[in-house]
Parts: sequence; structure tokens; C-alpha cells
Amino acid sequence: MSYQVLARKWRPKKFQEVIGQGHVTRALQNAIVNKKIGHAYMLVGTRGVGKTSVARIFAKAIRCENLTADGNACGECRACLDFDTEISMNFIEIDGASNNSVDNIRELIGNVHYLPTSGKYKVYVIDEVHMLSTNAFNALLKTLEEPPAHVVFIFATTEAQKLLGTVLSRCQRFDFRNVSVPDLVTHVKEISKVEGIKFEHEELIKQLAILGRGSVRDTLSLLDQVLTTSLNDNITEENLTSSLGVAGPSSLQHILKSLYAGDTTGLSKIYNKLLEENVPVKNIAGGLLDELFKDLKSNKEISEAEMIWIYETIARETSWIFSSIAPEKAFEVLLYKTTLRRSFFSMKMPTSEPHFQQEEIAPAIVIEAVKETIPKTVAETFAENFAELAKEKEAEIENAVIPQSKTFVIEEPLIVPAKSTMQKEMSWEGFLSYLNVKAPASASNLEQGNITSPLRLENGELSVELGFGYSGLVFMDYLSEPEVFQKLINNLSEYFEVEKNKIQLQLLNVQSSENFISTAEIKEQLAEMSMQERVENFKNNPILKEAEKMFNAKVDKIIIDNIKK
Repeated sequence: MSYQVLARKWRPKKFQEVIGQGHVTRALQNAIVNKKIGHAYMLVGTRGVGKTSVARIFAKAIRCENLTADGNACGECRACLDFDTEISMNFIEIDGASNNSVDNIRELIGNVHYLPTSGKYKVYVIDEVHMLSTNAFNALLKTLEEPPAHVVFIFATTEAQKLLGTVLSRCQRFDFRNVSVPDLVTHVKEISKVEGIKFEHEELIKQLAILGRGSVRDTLSLLDQVLTTSLNDNITEENLTSSLGVAGPSSLQHILKSLYAGDTTGLSKIYNKLLEENVPVKNIAGGLLDELFKDLKSNKEISEAEMIWIYETIARETSWIFSSIAPEKAFEVLLYKTTLRRSFFSMKMPTSEPHFQQEEIAPAIVIEAVKETIPKTVAETFAENFAELAKEKEAEIENAVIPQSKTFVIEEPLIVPAKSTMQKEMSWEGFLSYLNVKAPASASNLEQGNITSPLRLENGELSVELGFGYSGLVFMDYLSEPEVFQKLINNLSEYFEVEKNKIQLQLLNVQSSENFISTAEIKEQLAEMSMQERVENFKNNPILKEAEKMFNAKVDKIIIDNIKK
């Protein structure tokens, strides 16, 4: 029998076998068990996280004639056997990248009206759906909005931002997460146990998981690649280094120990050995930063401040090194610089303090020692002059009589009062603001809906009716999950200071209401309106006008930084 790569051999066949996507599989299982099957689903996520696998598991389950109690396909009925033939006329899977023309889609939807020969549904899966042309999407839209009762569409994509809003609004969307390193490590251990694969030490498994970058398929493909250089499926650090072109954990730790101790000879020896093994300098730098970050909270050899300086220096200066003429040599010089940091610090210290002990090392002290010798830059000189001008103009503005028809707005920094003096706003908007700080993801989910009537808070009881339109139904389903719902109750109780058992929270489907608009849509509309206002106010700022006169220049473009500080 021919060899089958691990990613295909270990592809999940049931919902429980999917790694790291419990929030998606639970929702789909609930839909199957409760017989609430939608007509179109959109599965979004990076490569190798299980989108296509979940699409197949879900498609097989909704076609099964003898479902298990947990919503999985039985694997034995006529529909399941038909599915497993891979030539089924009731389960059609196509690649959007190679079938992206309007003719391909017309041919596809031309057969949707024919009833399935087995099972209840005919299922169409389109992978990489964002690759379809605009004309192909337009041909699909009408069928997608009102398909026959026996048809279910399942789309998978890595780039949802490229899809038309008209397509997204017709689908229930599920976002797949990158799989965590611990989950990947556990998965690789389970596979290794069954396949008889042995690792020299567990750090190699962890490094494989990190290199997989959240993708199950990529992690298993890397494992397959390492196995090609191993003897009897025994993986050593040398196998990992030679086959993947990465620095092993022990090599990186040797570099760090030399760096901490100021040993340039030992550092150079290990670094050049890695280069001789054809490990790219970029991979060495990336691995070194990962190890430094892990050491940040556990290393006792040097101070935390010194560790932060080392990490920041290497992270900052590697950006130009990779594009330099000789990146290998440039990175080695950078390693020398961080290794000899104590010598540099001592040379820049005042002569009255020639000796600088290890525990006193702090880059900030070096800056204080040398900053007096650094001349002012043009920018600093301009900043000082402009500050003086600003003060003069502010004084003029305060004493000036401004006509009623014009308003000058000068933005001032927001001064937030101490927590003890702040008045809590007992409203839904106040609660969302509070949640945006405490749990931004939870606040974002709630903003996909809106309260359908003012919340009632009286006599120690709280009543909230939260509605969701068509595009927000997937968020309503998610918030309805017992664990998520209870967490929302806990947050409401904490903010409004009401006992949990005295909170009445209703999640309502209001897709039939024409006047309903979600909080997220309201915020988007307000942002569009206020942005232009802010630009106009800034253009009319007297200080800016005076600066234009002083430099004989004209501001032709204004970019507002919309990032919350």
C-alpha cells in the first residue's frame, strides 16, 4: 500500500476529532440535533485549521439517515455509503480557484433543482470561494438567496475580506481560530504514539508546533518532512535542523548563555555552526527572539531590564539586517553588540564611575550619561519654536471676539478623573463601553445586535431585550450557548450591581423588522460622519493656519489617527 502523508491519514472524520475549533463544531452539532439547518454556511480561517474537514463532516451528518445522538453521521446508512464513494451526485465539492468562471457556476446551479437520490439534502461545498469571479458570484446570488429546500451550500475561504457583502449577508458565518501550541503538541504526541515516532526530547515537539503557526496541516507536513531524514522514525535535533533549516532549542540556548555571559568566542562558534548547516539567518533570529521571550519571565542570570533591552535591540535592528548586503555578518555583529553591552555601557559612563556592576546595568542610565553631548536636531528646534507660537496664538484666541457664525475647535487631551470620582452611566451604552475595556471580543459580539427597548433597572432587578437582525443571527446563536450566556449574565451583574438571579435577558430574532439597526452599524455611520467634521475643524485651526504662513506652505492632506489611546 502506498504511503499516505500524516495530514491526510489523520484528517478528522467526526466533530470530536477536529482540533481547536470547539466553538464551531458545537454550534453545528446543535444545529443538526435541533434540526435547524441553514441554507448557506461560510467557514472562514487561515490554511490548515480544519475548514474543509468540518465542511465534509457537517455535509455527511446532515445527509445521514441514521444520526448518532451527538450529531455525527452513522457511516453505515445508504446516504453515508454514497458519500464515501467520492463520486456522489448528492455531495459536490469543487475548488473555487480552478472553477471560478461564470460558466462553471451556471453548470453547478443548473442541477440544484434535482432531488437527492439518497438522504434529505444535496450539499455543495466550494473551497477558496473568494477566488470566484464577480460574474460567477452574480450568477450564484439568486440561487444562494432562495435555494430549493433540499440544497445546502457550504463555502470555505481564507480571505473573507475579498467577498462581496451580498454573499456574506446570505450565509451563516463561522470563524476558525489558529490552533494553540499546546493543542498542537498534544495532537502530535497522540499521532507519534500510534505511528511509533520517537523524539529525542519534548522541546522538539513544541518547536514543531510553533513552526506550524496555528495550522494542523502545516504542523503535520513539517513532521513528515523531518521523518524523511530520521532513522527508524527516531527524530533528533539534528534531523529537525537539517530538514527544516531551523535552529534547534539547544543551539539557541547555547547562543543565549554565551550572550548573557559576554562570551563572544562561544557565541561565534555556535552561530557559524548553524550557518554551516544551512540554517537561514532569518530563522536563527526568529528562533532566538522566541527563546528570549520565554526567558524573559524565568531567567535569573541577568536583570529583567537588561533582558528587555537585549530583546528590543535585536528585534529592532534585524529589520534592516535581512535586506543588507551581508545579512549573516551583520547579524553576527549585532549579536556581538548585545554580548559586549557591558563594555559599551561602561565606556559611556562618566569617569567618576568607571566600574559598573551587573545588577546596576540599565540602558536608561547610559542615555542620561550621554544625552547632554547630543546637539539638538532640526525637529527638536522646530518643536520648541512651534510650542512658543502655539502659546501665543492660544492667548490671542482666548481674548478674541469670535463671530457666532464660525466656531474654532482645538482638541485638548482628555483628562480622565480618578476612578473614585467617575459617575457610572447605568445604560446599555455605558455597559458596552465598560465591556470594551474588560472584554473587547464580547463587546464586539453584543454590538452585532441592539436593545429593542430601553433596559429597565428598578427595585434591584434588571430587564434587557437584545435583538439581532439577519446578519447577526450567528452571534445570537453563539451568545445563546449556556457558557457564553452565563458569562454575559455575570458581566451584567457586575456592572449594574444586580444579583444574577434578578436579571432577565432575552435574545430576540428581529430579522423581519425593517427599522432595526445594530449598534455596530450605528457606530460605523457615526464614524463616517464625524471623521469629515474632524478634518474640517483641523483645517480651520488658527495654529495650523499660522504655521502655514510661517513656512509659506499649504497642508494638502490630513490623516486622522483613529486608534484609541
